[in-house]
Amino acid sequence: MKKQQFKTKSLVFLFYLLRKISREKRRDFLTKIGKLILFFSKKTRQRVLDNIQRAIPDMDKADVKKLAFNAYGNCAFGVAESFWLDEIEPKIFCDEKTLSILQSGGGACIATMHLGCYEAVPVAVAILSNNSVTLSNIPTFVEEGLLFYAKVGVTAINKKTPQAFMQLIKSAKDNGYISLHCDLWGDEVEVDFFNQKTKAPAGVALLSKLAVKPILIGYSVYSTKENIKVFVETLFENTDDESLSVEDIMASIYQRFEQIIKQYPEQWYWSYKRWRNW
Repeated sequence: MKKQQFKTKSLVFLFYLLRKISREKRRDFLTKIGKLILFFSKKTRQRVLDNIQRAIPDMDKADVKKLAFNAYGNCAFGVAESFWLDEIEPKIFCDEKTLSILQSGGGACIATMHLGCYEAVPVAVAILSNNSVTLSNIPTFVEEGLLFYAKVGVTAINKKTPQAFMQLIKSAKDNGYISLHCDLWGDEVEVDFFNQKTKAPAGVALLSKLAVKPILIGYSVYSTKENIKVFVETLFENTDDESLSVEDIMASIYQRFEQIIKQYPEQWYWSYKRWRNW
C-alpha cells in the first residue's frame, strides 16, 4: 500500500510539473522524449519500421524512418494527454444521425483507435451523453489518486479485473456509450488490414450483438499543436441481424480504420505487433 501511495504521489508531482508549462512546450518536450525512447529501443524501432513498410510498401526507407519517429513522438504526447483529460477541449464532429444516437440516451458501442489523444473519444462522448464508459489499462491506484477519468465524467473499467467484460455487458445493457480501442492485435477474428491477413479483438462487436446497440466509429486527431478534433460516425445502426456476423462487423471496422490511418499516418501508434504468424 505504501509503495502504491508513493507511486501515486510521484505521478501527481510529475503531472503537476508538466502542467506548469504551456501545452505547446509540453508537447514539444514529450514529443522529443518519445523520439528518444524509439531511438534507444532497438526492437520496438525495428517493429515500427517493419509495420510501416508492410502497410505502405511503396514508401522509401528514408520516408519510412521519418514517419516512424514523427508518429512515435506524436503518440507519446497523445498518451500523456490522457493524464490531464480535464484540460482538453475537443471539437466534436458528427452527422445528424450519429448525434441523434449519442443524445438519445439509448447507448452505443464505439470502436476507437490509438490515434491522436487516445482517450479523447470517451471525453467527447461524455460531453454529448451522460453515460460514457471505457475500458482502462491504467492501474486502479493511479486512477484513484489522479481521478483523470472521473473529472471528465467517464466511467473507467479496469481491463485486468476478472469480470471486466461482464461489467462492459452490464454497462451496455444499461444504455452506456462504450468506447473500446479495437486496433490492437487480438486472437479472436480474422480481418484484412492493409491487404494482409491478421487477427483482431472482437469485443466491441460482441457487445453490440449481445446488448443490441449501434456500432459507431470514433477517433481523435490533432489539427494543430494544441487543438483536438474528435470525429464520431455511425457504422451500423442495428446489428440485431443474423446475416450480420461479428466477423462482418470487425471487417467493416478495420476497413474504416485503414482509411483513417492512411489519412493521418503520423498520428497512429505503429509499434504494436499488428501482423503475426498464426
